[in-house]
Amino acid sequence: FFFSSCLMLSRVSARCVRSSLRSFSSVREERDCEFGQEHLHPALPRLLSSPIKQAKGSYLELEDGRKILDYTTGIGVCNTGHCHPRVVEAAMEQTKKIIHSQLYMAFSRPMLNLMDRLVDIMPDPSLDCFLFANSGAEAVENAVKLAKMATGRPNVIVMDGSFHGRTYAASSLTNSKSIYRKGARPEMGGISVAPFPYCFHCDNSCSDKGCCMKSAQHISEIFKKQVAADEVAAIMLEPVLGEGGYVVPPAEYVQSLREICDKHGILLILDEVQSGFGRTGKWFAHEHFDVRADIMIMAKGIASGFPLSAIAANRSLMKAQPVGTVGGTYAGNAVAFGAASATIYVI
Repeated sequence: FFFSSCLMLSRVSARCVRSSLRSFSSVREERDCEFGQEHLHPALPRLLSSPIKQAKGSYLELEDGRKILDYTTGIGVCNTGHCHPRVVEAAMEQTKKIIHSQLYMAFSRPMLNLMDRLVDIMPDPSLDCFLFANSGAEAVENAVKLAKMATGRPNVIVMDGSFHGRTYAASSLTNSKSIYRKGARPEMGGISVAPFPYCFHCDNSCSDKGCCMKSAQHISEIFKKQVAADEVAAIMLEPVLGEGGYVVPPAEYVQSLREICDKHGILLILDEVQSGFGRTGKWFAHEHFDVRADIMIMAKGIASGFPLSAIAANRSLMKAQPVGTVGGTYAGNAVAFGAASATIYVI
C-alpha cells in the first residue's frame, strides 16, 4: 500500500510540475507597483513610485528611466556599492557548486573560508568562535540567549534610543520608536533601559569638562533601583547609536561600561550590525574606543546584500550552549558565505 501510494503521489506531482512549467513558460504580464501594493503587507511603505530596474555602485536605475544616487545603501548594507564585480563573481561561482549546505551535515568550503577571514579582522583575539544566522534581529536574539545561558542570569540592560530589530524579542530590546512594540505588549521581560550619552540634547553645560555621562554612573543607579548587578547577564549597545540619532558616544563612556562589566561579571554585547565592516573607517566601530566586546553582533554589510549575520564570542562562552540549543535551516548559506569573503577582500 505504501509503495503504491508513493507511486500515485509521484504521478500527481509530475502532472502538477508539467502544469506549472506550462504556466511559467508562457509570457506573463509584468505587474506594476499598484499590484505590489495590493499584495504586499500594508505596513511596508516605499519611497519610490517606480520599480528598481538595476543598481551599480552608488546609483539605482528605475524602470521609469530615472537614475538616482542611493544614500540608503540598502539601509547600511551595500558597503562595497551595489553589485560590486568581485562580490557578483564570487556569488555566481558558488551557485554553480552548491547553493544550500546545511551546517549540521558538514562544513561547506565557503564557510571555512569566511571564518578564516573573520578571524583575521576580529578586533580582539578573544572573539574566536562564530554563530551564523540570516538577519541582524536573529543575531541579536542569539547574542542575548548566549549571554543568559553563559552567565545563568536573566536580565539585560540596553540603551535609550537603541535599535536592535523588529522581531518580538529584538523589538523588546529596541527603544528608538514606540511603533516597533505597538500592539505586541507585553514585551519580553528582564530588560532595563539606560540613558545614552547624547550631548546635543543634554541640559548640562559641560563642553569644557567633557561629557557628564562619561563615567556611566546611571548604570549604578539601575543596579540600586531596578535590578541587582549579579542578576544582569549583559549590557548591550550600538557603538554608534543608529536610528536613535547617529550619535557617537565619548570613548570614556564605552570604556567605563567595560569596567563595570568586568567588575560585576557582566558580558558586554556590542551590536555592530549597522556600524561594522568599514562604515566608520575601521572594521568595527568600537575599535575607535579601545574596548573589548564579549559578544559582537554582525550583519548588514557583512555580505554586500546577501542575507547573512553572525555573532562572535570566545569559545569558552559558546561552550555553555549544548548541542541543539542554537542553529537553523538557513544558518549560513553557502552563496552568502562566498559573497561575504569577497566583501572582506574588497574592503
